Amino acid sequence: MANLIKCQYCLKIHDREYNCIYKLKYKSKISRRRKKYMSEDNKLYNKFYSSRKWIKCRDKVLRDNNYMCEICMQIGIINYTDIQVHHIEKIRDNWNRRLDKDNLICVCRNHHNIIEGMNEEEIIEYVNNLK
Repeated sequence: MANLIKCQYCLKIHDREYNCIYKLKYKSKISRRRKKYMSEDNKLYNKFYSSRKWIKCRDKVLRDNNYMCEICMQIGIINYTDIQVHHIEKIRDNWNRRLDKDNLICVCRNHHNIIEGMNEEEIIEYVNNLK
């Protein structure tokens, strides 16, 4: 009798030895992500984001802003949900400002996704247009 299993990638029944195309696509995608994450450029940044200095700095910025999204506050909304600390000037662009509290802003996930690709001037313009 064949050794059948339910594939966790396509949810169909296959022989155990069968290589499902969805599994191959998934493994390839994960491999690309892992390579990108573990590249030499990212190792420095990954190490920084898990450092004690960053965690203390991030926590202080969150406390100072009462764990609220600064952009939501500008438009009169009080939001404590999923607050993150964003570097206004990217650390890739200016490594020396990575722990500068004037370069950090508390934002909710929604606003973080919106401003992620913006530069400092664009972020300021975006916030001013919300008022």
